Amino acid sequence: MAFSLMQYNAGDSFLHRLHPLAKLLVAVLASVSAFVFEPWIVPAALAAGLILLHAARSIAFGRLLAVLKPLPFFIAIIVLANVFLAHRDAAWWRGAEAGLVQALRVVALILAVNLFLAATDAVDLSDSVLRIMGPLARFGIRVGELSLMTMITFSFIPLMADEARRLQLAQAVRCGFPKRGVGAVRAAIPLLAPLVVGLFRRADEIDLALRARCYRLNAPRSSLSRAGFGRIDCLVCAASVALFTVGLYAQF
Repeated sequence: MAFSLMQYNAGDSFLHRLHPLAKLLVAVLASVSAFVFEPWIVPAALAAGLILLHAARSIAFGRLLAVLKPLPFFIAIIVLANVFLAHRDAAWWRGAEAGLVQALRVVALILAVNLFLAATDAVDLSDSVLRIMGPLARFGIRVGELSLMTMITFSFIPLMADEARRLQLAQAVRCGFPKRGVGAVRAAIPLLAPLVVGLFRRADEIDLALRARCYRLNAPRSSLSRAGFGRIDCLVCAASVALFTVGLYAQF
């Protein structure tokens, strides 16, 4: 489920129109802020704001529910780990309080990453990485390979999750598939071989598609539509950096 949530949701909202690098900067600052600032209100406010952004018309509401569904289980694990391991010498409510704060930080991180992936096209992100890091190619850095890996990573992992889900469904139709306990792990082992074969087939298809388009690493690349870094992107980046800097100054 986590891999399938990495898919891009096409739309024409304010978030979708932002430059991929601007969205990446905001997502990184939000994730760092959730762990840098000590007051619990910071990750709580970030999580609430990200949930509101997820609930916008541009992002499918079912995707938000799929993200939030497994979170209570992980929150319980984090709280129990703090109570019985990290703060076992202190009162149990101290450990529970620390665990809840850490859980809020993790939730804010997951929501920030998921929102970035939902509103950012892998091709636009790859093209932006190539353009911004193009001058580094003079120093021997393989910018073209880095851009290609970025695009394939964000596009290929959801396909892998869909392939595994189809194999799991086919096995369930033929002989039943236990969904709980150790039986689920044992039944998943026979799926590894066809999954690996399917992944190699997908890789061959990608290689054939790149060759058909005369793609070559470190060669000039063209794109159908390039995302421009406009005035709104500059304002969003400046406001995010300013808020982060003010927060650091207030805390330290």
